[in-house]
Amino acid sequence: MNAASGVIIVVILAAVALGLYGRRRTKRGDLASWTVGGRSYGVLLFWLLAAGETYSTATFLGASGGVYSLGDAALWTLGYGTLAYAFGYLYLPRLWAYAKDHDLVTQADYFAHRFGSRWFGALFGIVGVAFMIPYIEVQLLGFGQIVQVTSGGALPRDVSMLIAFAIVALFVSLAGMNATAMVSILKDILMIIGIGIVGIYLPLHFFGSYTKVVDTVIGKYPDLFSLAGHSPQHTPLWMMSTLLVSSLAFFMFPHATAAIFSAKSAETVRRNMVFLPFYGILLALPVLVGMTAMLVTPGLTGSDTNAALLDLSVKALPGWLAGVVGAAGALSAIVPVSLLVLMSATQLSKNVYQNAFRPDASERSVLSLSKIMVFAVMAVSLALALTAPTLLVNLLQVGQQGVSQFVPAIILGLFWKRLNRVPMLIGMLVGVALVTWAVITAHPVVLGMNVGLVALVLNVVITVGGSLIRPGTAPAVDARTRAAEAAA
Repeated sequence: MNAASGVIIVVILAAVALGLYGRRRTKRGDLASWTVGGRSYGVLLFWLLAAGETYSTATFLGASGGVYSLGDAALWTLGYGTLAYAFGYLYLPRLWAYAKDHDLVTQADYFAHRFGSRWFGALFGIVGVAFMIPYIEVQLLGFGQIVQVTSGGALPRDVSMLIAFAIVALFVSLAGMNATAMVSILKDILMIIGIGIVGIYLPLHFFGSYTKVVDTVIGKYPDLFSLAGHSPQHTPLWMMSTLLVSSLAFFMFPHATAAIFSAKSAETVRRNMVFLPFYGILLALPVLVGMTAMLVTPGLTGSDTNAALLDLSVKALPGWLAGVVGAAGALSAIVPVSLLVLMSATQLSKNVYQNAFRPDASERSVLSLSKIMVFAVMAVSLALALTAPTLLVNLLQVGQQGVSQFVPAIILGLFWKRLNRVPMLIGMLVGVALVTWAVITAHPVVLGMNVGLVALVLNVVITVGGSLIRPGTAPAVDARTRAAEAAA
């Protein structure tokens, strides 16, 4: 075992200990305590959890790998988060208040309550899990790649993914959201250190200055670093539409909604929409690493581009410091996976099993089933990651753009009384169908725009048009929710 492997193992053991420590905050038999931490997280802990859920292996590896392979077209990743927080500032405090008033713990709970149908809860519970499972698989694959490369092969990818399975299944089943929140503390500390090390040190180590890196890359790859220069599809219109639809979809994944529900108050949510963009400053550092890798290790293709940051770290850093970077990357997979698994298990047990088949099931029995489903969801995701690592790549793309089709149901549902559930459902299904077609047929750009935004516009037209013709009757937000939001 080398130094990097030793550091990674120590950090993983510390994460397990922190996750199990979170059990002290979890009330036995209380579904809300297990699923959303009893809605008890203040500004700091909520900030760590939200950042831990948002900045995953896609941030750690994807930003550098994206710039390496796509150039300017990947730079949308630097802006969509901040735009998402601006949107979130406007509607997430009200969503939190609505969930608190009606004791909602999952995103599917919102659909069931707002549209007055437990079958809506079951349907959206299934759709939400379908969107999350490929996301779990991608995080597991990222975990395996990070640990394997930074440990110099001492911890193989498949073994690493089995370790991730055991860790997440153990502490999520025992402590739920509180385990994720505790591990987020360690993850954020290491993430800042790890990205700081590679983003600040590596460009200087290889080239002496940041401007030399940027100037050299732009001079050597001028087409790659001009929109539409490398790909005719990647125009300014595509860039703007991608920024918009990605920011609207940012909090539409079920696990992201659950993180919002864990906050102590609507004001906690609102304040974090102001503070979270500061975390985005870190995103510029992997971009610099990606540019550095283009010059130091040219010729990488496919998934190997995602390992550009790791390869440079192993080449330039002492073993133990490469281990710190690897450990940070590993935790950047574990935290999102734990949230994804937690929400998948809860929606299957509460919103599918209870809503559709056993409306009289007790909270304790739903919680017990949720803990079992943690292992089932992890097992399915791990099996897919081990046996068919590329099978769900297209489905992941459907998921990322598909959740954007929840925007009318959630945002209009919070603010517009006339919203009718029938055209809303039709609009959502049409939007998801268009996104699915686009991914299957390799048409990510329609009318010069990101297909997700085109699908969302069509969704909104159907939803709003149908609701104007036949208005809905369910209240958008009741007096209790408005009072709770105002009091915060």
